[in-house]
Amino acid sequence: MKMLENLKLDRWYGIVLYLGVALIAASLLFKPKFIEQKHVFGLGIGMIIIGIAYIMSEKYWNKLAIDGMLSTKINKHSFITKTMIVIGLALVVLFGFLLVKGLI
Repeated sequence: MKMLENLKLDRWYGIVLYLGVALIAASLLFKPKFIEQKHVFGLGIGMIIIGIAYIMSEKYWNKLAIDGMLSTKINKHSFITKTMIVIGLALVVLFGFLLVKGLI
């Protein structure tokens, strides 16, 4: 269980990133007959892009206090991370819709 501690799943976007990697791996390794592999692969790519954009936007905020230094993580998005999030969301919505449509 030491491996799970090193994954750093303390934020939601870390989970989205690893879930995207798992979806891509599943689409490459397994070939189910009831869903399209390319839709699962596209959904995974979109999730990875969103996770990477949020990890790139992490900044540390420091403030000098009476007792010492206060530090916390904040997300400060740049133009690049905002663009990546829009592209990732578009991929997730598109391939999520196609995946559900193929199941119906």
